[in-house]
Amino acid sequence: MIRLLAAFIRAHAVEIAIGFTIGLLAFAGAHAVEVAMWSTWFGGEHAPWFLNSGQAVAFTMGCVFVASVVESALNTSELPVGGVTIAAGAATAMTVVLMAGPGSTIFPIALTIGCGLLLVSSATGALVGWAIRAR
Repeated sequence: MIRLLAAFIRAHAVEIAIGFTIGLLAFAGAHAVEVAMWSTWFGGEHAPWFLNSGQAVAFTMGCVFVASVVESALNTSELPVGGVTIAAGAATAMTVVLMAGPGSTIFPIALTIGCGLLLVSSATGALVGWAIRAR
């Protein structure tokens, strides 16, 4: 099983790296906008973090969704890993942002909820992009 997974990763390394990078940049870009516009767009009651505001959750998930739709629609490969690799890249960026900041006493919960939201958003975007491409 592990050899099969390793062979799969080697065969599709470029596609996996592209999806991972897109997810990482989508989350980092969304977070940068949230930090810059926190008090204006997102209420500004708490520290700028995408789980601290419903609007910030929707904005971040929207950014990841759009990135996933575009990647999946433009991807010529039949390999359906875009949603998962984009979620992995976004989750990595989310983890770095959370750990580089002041931290949180509930970080395991924040990471779990955040990863779930990012996976749903990117997988849904990949399905929409796949449907666009299939037309």
